[in-house]
Formats: sequence, structure tokens, C-alpha cells
Amino acid sequence: MHKVLFLFSHQLNLTYVHQSKIDPKRDLIVFVDSDDQWTYYRFHQQRIALHLSAYRHFQQEVKRAGYQTEWIRSQTLVTALKPFSNDGLIVFKPTNRYEEGWLQSLTNVTYLDDPLFLISLTSWAKLLPPGKSWKLDPIYRQFRKQLNILMEGDQPLGGQFSFDGDNRQGIDERPEIIPALTFDEDALTRDIIKDIQDRFSTHPGELTSLPYPVTRTQALEALHHFMSYRLVTFGRYQDAMHDQLPWMSHSMLSSSINLGLLSPREVIDEAVKAYHTKQIPLSAVEGFIRQILGWREYIRGVYRQSKTDYLSNNFFNHQHPLPSLFYDAKTDLHCLHVTVKETIQSGYNHHIQRLMVLSNAANLFGVVPEQLQRWFNEMYIDSMEWIVAPNVIGMGLYADGGAMSTKPYIASGAYIHKMSNYCDHCKFKVTLKQGEQACPFNILYWDFIARHKPQLKNNPRMGMMVRVWEKMSAADQQRIRKEAALMIQRHG
Repeated sequence: MHKVLFLFSHQLNLTYVHQSKIDPKRDLIVFVDSDDQWTYYRFHQQRIALHLSAYRHFQQEVKRAGYQTEWIRSQTLVTALKPFSNDGLIVFKPTNRYEEGWLQSLTNVTYLDDPLFLISLTSWAKLLPPGKSWKLDPIYRQFRKQLNILMEGDQPLGGQFSFDGDNRQGIDERPEIIPALTFDEDALTRDIIKDIQDRFSTHPGELTSLPYPVTRTQALEALHHFMSYRLVTFGRYQDAMHDQLPWMSHSMLSSSINLGLLSPREVIDEAVKAYHTKQIPLSAVEGFIRQILGWREYIRGVYRQSKTDYLSNNFFNHQHPLPSLFYDAKTDLHCLHVTVKETIQSGYNHHIQRLMVLSNAANLFGVVPEQLQRWFNEMYIDSMEWIVAPNVIGMGLYADGGAMSTKPYIASGAYIHKMSNYCDHCKFKVTLKQGEQACPFNILYWDFIARHKPQLKNNPRMGMMVRVWEKMSAADQQRIRKEAALMIQRHG
């Protein structure tokens, strides 16, 4: 063999093969199923099954395209790749630092830039300079202009770059939403599921089926289904939650994009096309595109520009262990019970559940940030460390002290009540502020303010809440702190 190309299970696109310029007749493409790739985090069984099924199906696609391939099963990735490094390996540099670290022990490796990202890795040093406050909005505007997406000349369509304010409607009743497209397992996927159940039986999550796309053909079907039937309601219900509609109108395309089955640019182009041909509201289209062109690219930049110890950030010095309810859903808080149960069953929650239910609860309990980010990496089928770490450490918990967000995203029960139907079926009463029947979020919110007054009093968006706390009577303050301590203790 002349050249050897190794592809990770998140590099499943023929673009990688073509850009490597390997020769179908002389060269080899290597696929590695190594235990360390599935146990570095204790991944949800559905996530492992999704990666391995998509990986296997892509190997078949590459073989049909005329390339020579080899599938290797190994305990470690390095053990599998070492024999090929003598002749020289071609690798597309992964964004995850721990995968990059594995490869550093190999010699004679040629690294190529990942071709599916819209913004090059080298651009982020200038976009996110050290020592400066990092904000998405100006970068997102720059990307829109640079790539000419939803633009009229040098002006944004609709006269504004973001319609975020139009996409925050809650739920008054059960909305009419067309379900996401799901898929049946073929024989290959069924065999992989059996293998996962045997090899990783102690990993969290349920694995009786795998409804997500595992091939590019399926991913394209899911993409077109979303654009035709679900994008129209995406904007309105983007932030809403319902205990009978776990996926709401979200695209369910994140895993396909993160695996490489879909490129970010083709997804964005389909959304723009849908706007022009299907009379989709601009607020829905722009909100969807902002998640990919804005947030997804930005998160990658934050991860790579942050220090290598980013995962250990703990701005509020939280020391509470992650409660067991995050693995078994055993809690009387209906919002937490439903959200965690959905995660166990399907390996998925949409972004408001992740931010305003799970991260919010963890922050109010005082959970160690690294433990929550580990859980997020473990439990979601679309997880990647480069995505999870900034979203949890920075956005969800404010554990980086505001490097990428302007305030902690904490909320009382009133927010969850406004955005969901969860409170309608809860043991606790969202309108009560004290007593055993009071919503724990109401009490824990003010306890958080009290615990972290020094860090919050000078924050422009949180200082007012500190002043409200300070105006409460000493008796109310004492009661809140006492009730909160008991709640946190019960969720140990």
C-alpha cells in the first residue's frame, strides 16, 4: 500500500476521502472500532450504536465507491494505528482534544484540516483573541456577510440579523407538530445493537432500537422531511417544552451533522431554499441557521481557543456531587423526571431542556461543573467534547466566569411554567414560594443569589436580583437558606 487514510467515526463523508487524494487502486482506508473510543466517556448505549452503525455503513459506501478498506477491532486506537504509521498515516485533525492526544503518540502522520466546518480552525485566533470577552453576535453577523447567507447585498434579509426575540414562545396547549422522521434498523444495525448490549452492558441508557439516521441517504431523507414539514413550526416552539412531545419541532439533525453524514453548508442551503420556496417564516429559518452557522461554529472556536484545563473551570466553587436522579430519573420534580427519562430512553433533549432544566438545576444544586459536562458527554447521541464543554461549562453553568456568556442562566419555576406544561403535572406548586409544596426552583433560585452575592452583585444583568435579595427580611432570608439546604441534601 502507498498511503493509509484513517477516518474517525465522526468523519463519515466522501469529502474526506476526496480531499485526502488517496488512490483507490493502491491506497487503504482504515476504520477502527477500539474500546477506548467508546469508554473514554461512559457513553449512552444508543450513542455507541449510532456511531458504530454509521461507521460500518460508511465503510460499505466507501467500498462501493471503489476504495480499499480495512476494519480493525482493538482495545485502543493507537494500538490499531501504530502498524500503519511506518508507511505514513493521513488523518483529518479531530477537534476533540483527547482524540488529538491519542494521535500525538504516533509518528509519521500527515494532518489535514477538517473540510466540513465553515470557518477554518486558524481563523479563531483572530476571532477570539485571548484576554477579550467573547460574544457570538458580532461573529455571527460577520459570517452571514462573509458567506452571503440570508443577505440582500450588505444588509440582512428582513432588516435584522437575529430574530431570537420572535422564537421564545411558550406553550398554552398541546401544539400541532408533525413528528420527526425516524428509521427502522436493518440487519447490520440489529447485529451492532446486540454487540453493544454485550460489550457495554454497564453503560447508561436504553438500547432496544435506533431511530436515527445511520447512512447519508437516511440523513438526507430526514433533512428534507424537516424542511418540508417541521421547520415551519420550529421558530415558534424553539424554546418550548411539552411532556408528551420530547422532540418538539427540532430538526433532530445534530447527530447527522456531527457524524459527517450531512455537511453544515448543505443543511443551511436547504433552509435558505425552504424560505424562498415554501413560505417558511424568516424568524424560523434564521433561528435554525443561527444554531449551525452561528452557535455550532462559535462553540468549536471557544473550545479550541480555551486553555487545556477548560473542563476544570469552577467559577462558583460548586462541590455538590451530581445527583443520582440524572441517571435514574427518580425525582418528584416533574420537569427533571421527564427530561432525564427522555434522555435515558432516546439519548436526546432539545437545547432548552439542556440549558434551562438540567443545567439550571445543576447550578442551583451547586453541582461540580466537570461532573455535569461529563454526564452531557455520556448521555447524548449528538455529544462531542468540543460541543459539550463550552455549552455546559460556559453557557449552562457560567463556570468559566463569563468568558462566553453575560450571565448565569438560572431561573425559578416561573420560567419553566411559562415555557412548558411540566408544572401542570408536578407534585410541587410553582406559585408557592415557601413550604414543602413550593417549587424547589423558586427556593433554590434565591439561595443561589445569596450564596454567590460577591460574584453577582456587579454583573449588569444580575445585580438587581442581588439587591432584591438584600431587601428581603432577615426571617425570609433565613427560611430560604434553611429550606434550600434541605432540598440540596435530599438530592445528594
